[in-house]
Amino acid sequence: MTSPVALVPPLDNEDLLSLILVHLPPLASSFSSPALVCKRWHRLVRDPGFLRRLRAFHRTPPVLGFFHNSPDSPRFVATQGMSGIRIATAVRDLRRDSAGGMWWFVDCRHGRALLRSRDWVDLLVWDPITGHRVLITVPDQVRVGASDCNAAVLCPSGATGCGGACRSSPFSVVVVFTRGHRAFACVYSSLIRAWGELVSMPTPSQECELTEEPGAFVGDEMYWLLGESSILEFRLSDQKLALVERPLEIFSVYRRNIRVLRSEGSVLGLAAVKNFSLHLWAREADLCGTTKWVLHRAIELCTLLELPLTQPHVGSIPVWISGLGEDGNVVFLRTIVGMFVLWPETMQFKMVTNNVLMKTVYPYAKFYFPEGNSNYPHYFC
Repeated sequence: MTSPVALVPPLDNEDLLSLILVHLPPLASSFSSPALVCKRWHRLVRDPGFLRRLRAFHRTPPVLGFFHNSPDSPRFVATQGMSGIRIATAVRDLRRDSAGGMWWFVDCRHGRALLRSRDWVDLLVWDPITGHRVLITVPDQVRVGASDCNAAVLCPSGATGCGGACRSSPFSVVVVFTRGHRAFACVYSSLIRAWGELVSMPTPSQECELTEEPGAFVGDEMYWLLGESSILEFRLSDQKLALVERPLEIFSVYRRNIRVLRSEGSVLGLAAVKNFSLHLWAREADLCGTTKWVLHRAIELCTLLELPLTQPHVGSIPVWISGLGEDGNVVFLRTIVGMFVLWPETMQFKMVTNNVLMKTVYPYAKFYFPEGNSNYPHYFC
């Protein structure tokens, strides 16, 4: 009589198990079931070492959703995972302790959100996961007389992340604005809790409007759209302003339906829409070192998103770029039927809301893993 076949034990090699689990999508929902298998699996998926390995493997944090400014209060719309419930509740509790009492989103980057008061007197740096807040007063020399303002919150380590200590890691806030024929910039550092010197440069004309849409962080530079044919560049290393030209004959066809982004290879890029076509451009250097704009992709959205063929009202735009992920890996598109999120790399998409009134959204990306059934999350950038 042969002995019964011994049952194959579960994976005992934690390195092998870790290698398998690290391929799961970097969302909290991906690890809720493995954490319930046994105590060993639960300990593994909550271990900081595994989370660092997961982050190193996936590199780019998932976009959990987006913030948008509404007439009554800012709001959050989740795109994936259960973390959206927590964030949506937290944003509703944001209040400003002064007249007006309302915050407006300006930027989301490196796991933090940047908000402003209506009059730009105050800025608020906020971590939506931990709730940590830093209130910053804007100097009079920055806001008084400014025609157009924009700002960005940055982690010094940039796209490489901050190693997990998001709450305590230093950050910088860059404020840019125009006044007359000049563009200005000023940087706040959380390390010294102070503003630096105000720097400026001339603009091509007084009509160069600094757009309100979020900029792009590429290498050591921040970029914002300026007017119809220029991009404003701010270099953090030496805090210098410069202009990047956009060939007017190419980009004028997009009008305002265009955004700056960090393209593949960490170069400056543009995402633009003409009618129902999404165009992805990159600013590349040839063998002689001469930079030029190159069209990388053209995505026909009408068939992909199954949009109705009926023409929109006269003067309206059928598809509008409302927001971009930090790496340009996610595009939010407002259409005549609702807001879609599109992943250009995989061509996956889904509708996230039927609200057709949102012009600008602020995508929020972060690795986020709740601790079992606890209400307190385990997080890292």
